[in-house]
Amino acid sequence: MSTKSFFDQWVKPEFAKSIPGVPNLTIDMKAMMDAQRKTFQALTEAHQVGVESCQTMIQRQTEILSQFVQDQSQIAREIISEGSPEDKISRGAELARRSYEKTVSGFREITDIASKSGREAGDILNKRVSSALSEISVTLDEQPKGAAKDAKKDSAKKKTAA
Repeated sequence: MSTKSFFDQWVKPEFAKSIPGVPNLTIDMKAMMDAQRKTFQALTEAHQVGVESCQTMIQRQTEILSQFVQDQSQIAREIISEGSPEDKISRGAELARRSYEKTVSGFREITDIASKSGREAGDILNKRVSSALSEISVTLDEQPKGAAKDAKKDSAKKKTAA
C-alpha cells in the first residue's frame, strides 16, 4: 500500500496512465491553481462592484427620501400660510410638481447607477471567461501530440460503445 495520499498520486501523469480510457494528459497544477485564483479574483472584483453600487444606491435613496420629506413639509407650510385659497393651491401645486420632478430625476439616477454597475461586473466576468477559455486552449496546445489523438480515440470509442 502506498504511503502517498490520493492527491499526491493524482497529480502525477503516471496515475492517469493507470486508468483505462483516460488520455495521456499532464496536469500543470500550478497553472490550474493560478487559473482558479484569477477566477476567484474576478468574482470578488465583480462582487465588490455590486456591493459598492448597492451602497451608493442606498445612500442616494436616503438623500431622495430626505429631500422629498422636506419638500412635503414646505408644501404643507405653504398651504397653511395666509393667503387666498387660489394662491395656496397654485403655490402648493408648483411645489408638488418640482418635488415630483426631483424625485423622478433621483430615481433615474439610481437606475443609471445600477445599470452601470451591472455592465462593469459583466465586463469583469466576461473578460475572465474569455481569458479562461484562452488558457484552456493554450494548455491543450502544449500537450503532447499523442495525448490529443488518444483523447479523440477514447471519445470515439465511448460514442460507438453507447
